[in-house]
Amino acid sequence: MGKLNSFKNSIFGRLFVTFILLSIIPMIAIGLVSFKVSEKLLDAQASRSNTDTLEQIDKNISVLLDQVTAIVNIYNMNNELEANLTKTYTNIYEQLLDQAKVENNMLRYSFAFDWLNFQSFLIGQNGLIYTQNYQNNIVDPVRLLSYNWKDLLERTPDRITWLNTHKSFLKNNEDSNVFTAAKLLQTDNTNKSYGVFVLSVKETSLYNIYKGLLNEDKEIFILDEDMNIISHSNRELVGSRISGDPPITFLAKNDENYKVSTINNQKYLTLYTKVNRMNWYIVERIPMSLIYKDIDVLKSKIFYIACICILLSLIAAIFISRTFSMPLRKLSRRIQTYLLQGNVQTIKQHSPVNEMNLLATEYDKMIYKLERTINELVKNQEEKRMAELHALQMQINPHFLYNTLNSIKCLVWVQKTHLIEPTINALVNLLEQTINRSHELISIQDEIENMDHYIYIQQIRTSHTITMNYHIDEQLLQYKLPKLLLQPIIENAIFHGLEPSGCEGSISVYGSHYRDGIRIEIIDNGVGMTEQEIEAIFNDSGDRLHSRFSGIGVRNVDERLKLNFGREYGLAITSQPGKGTSVTLTLPIVHSCNEVQDHV
Repeated sequence: MGKLNSFKNSIFGRLFVTFILLSIIPMIAIGLVSFKVSEKLLDAQASRSNTDTLEQIDKNISVLLDQVTAIVNIYNMNNELEANLTKTYTNIYEQLLDQAKVENNMLRYSFAFDWLNFQSFLIGQNGLIYTQNYQNNIVDPVRLLSYNWKDLLERTPDRITWLNTHKSFLKNNEDSNVFTAAKLLQTDNTNKSYGVFVLSVKETSLYNIYKGLLNEDKEIFILDEDMNIISHSNRELVGSRISGDPPITFLAKNDENYKVSTINNQKYLTLYTKVNRMNWYIVERIPMSLIYKDIDVLKSKIFYIACICILLSLIAAIFISRTFSMPLRKLSRRIQTYLLQGNVQTIKQHSPVNEMNLLATEYDKMIYKLERTINELVKNQEEKRMAELHALQMQINPHFLYNTLNSIKCLVWVQKTHLIEPTINALVNLLEQTINRSHELISIQDEIENMDHYIYIQQIRTSHTITMNYHIDEQLLQYKLPKLLLQPIIENAIFHGLEPSGCEGSISVYGSHYRDGIRIEIIDNGVGMTEQEIEAIFNDSGDRLHSRFSGIGVRNVDERLKLNFGREYGLAITSQPGKGTSVTLTLPIVHSCNEVQDHV
C-alpha cells in the first residue's frame, strides 16, 4: 500500500495517469464519433424514407384548409348578411322568419361541402346567434361567447384567425374536439364590422388523414406555433400542450428536418414539416430501436479497435512519463535536502515527502501571506473611513454650540432671563443627540423634533417668528439618516437667508420618495445667493471664509452623505438673489444602522 501511495503521489505516477487518460479519451472519442456517424447515416436514411409521408399528409391537410378558407370567403362576400345581422327586432315572429332564412342558407352551404365535417356559426351585431340547425344540434351560447371575438379578430380584420383544438360549441357534442377558423365580417366601403363568422371543423378530419400510416410504435401529431396540440395519434393528448422539450424548437436550430432525442429513457427519431400557408407543424416520432437493428455489428468492431489503441497508449505513457518526470525528481531531491538542513517545519510530518507536496506547501504559504496582507489593508481602510466620518461630524458640534451659546448671551443682554431655562433645555436635548455615540443614525421623525428645538432657540435669539412647514410623506418618518444632518441647512437658511432680509420668514421642508431613495428639500424665502456664492461654499473659498458662519456646515453635510452612502448621494443648492434658496439632499432608504455599510 505504501508503494502504491508513493507511486500515486510522485510526478512519474501522475504523469503516467495523465497520459493514460489523454490517450484513452481520444480512442473512446474516435469510437463514439464512428458510432455517431453511423447513427447519423441511419437517421438520414430513415428521415428520407419518411419525408415523403409527411409531404403527402401536408398536401391533404392543405386541401382541407383550402376548403375551410373557401367556406369562410363565401360568408365574407355575402353582402345580404349585413341586413340580418344588424337588424333590431321588436316582432318575435319577424325575427324567427329572418333567422330561419339565414340558417337555411347556412345549411345549404354545409351540404355543398358535405365531405367536410364542420359546424358554422354567425354572431350578429344585434346579439343574435345563427347556426346550421340540423340533427338537433343546439349551440351553447355561453361557450361560444366566452371568446371575445371582436377584440380577438380586430387585430387582423382582413385575415382568418385560427384557434387551436378545443371542445365543440354544440351542447350535444361537448366531448367532440374541433379546431376553429374565425373571420370578422365588414362592409366593403366603410370596413365597419357587423358580425363574426365562426367555422369549427372536427379534429377527426385531420386524424383521418394520417391514421392509416400509424402503427403501435409510431407517433404523428400536429402542433401550432404556440406548441398546442391540434391533432395527435394518441387521442387523449388532443387539445393539450406539448410536454417536455418542444420538438419544433430544437428542430428549427438544425440544418436537417430531423432530430434524435430521448423521451422516457427511449430514443426517438423526430421529423417535422411545416404546413403550407399556416403556422402548423406536422411531427412524426419513430423509435430508434426499429432503426438500429444492424448497428450492433459496428459496435463490436469499434470495441476491438479501442482495446488495441489502449494497449499502445499504455506503452507510450510509460516512455513519455519517465522522460518528463526525471528532471522534476532531481529538483525535488534538491528541495528536500534544503528542507532537511534547516526548514523541515514547512512540511507536515505525517505527509509523505514528494515533489508535489513541496510545491503545494510553498504555494499555500504564499496564499496565506497574501490573504493576511489584504485583510489588514481592508481593516485599515475601514478604520480610516470611520475616523474621517467622526472628524467630519465633530466639525458641526463646535460650530453649532458657538451659535447657540451666542443666542443665550443675547438673552442676558436684553434681560429676558425667564427664557434662558427653556432655551438651555432645548440646547440640552440637542446635545444629547450629539454626545450619544451609540447610534450614528436617527429617524427622520427624531430629526424633525431636534429641528423644532433648534428653531425655538433661534426664535428666542432673534425675537422673530420663524415659520416651519413640514411636508413629509408619513412613510418616510421611520427611515434613518445621520444625526444633525438637517440642522446645518436650517442654520444657514436662518443666518444667511432670513436674517439679512430683516423680516420674519418661513422655511419649508419637503420629503418624498425619489427613484430608489429619498429626497429632502429645504426651501427658505430669504435673500438668496448668486452662483458665485454657491460655488464658494463647496470650494471653501470667497468672502464667506471670513465670516464665522461659513459654508463648513453645508460642505460637512455633503461629505457625510458621501462617506456614509456613496458618491451618488449628496447635496445640491439652487438659489436666486431676492427669491430664496433651495437645498436638496438625496440619500438611500435605510431602515437600521446595519444597512449603512451596504451602500458604501
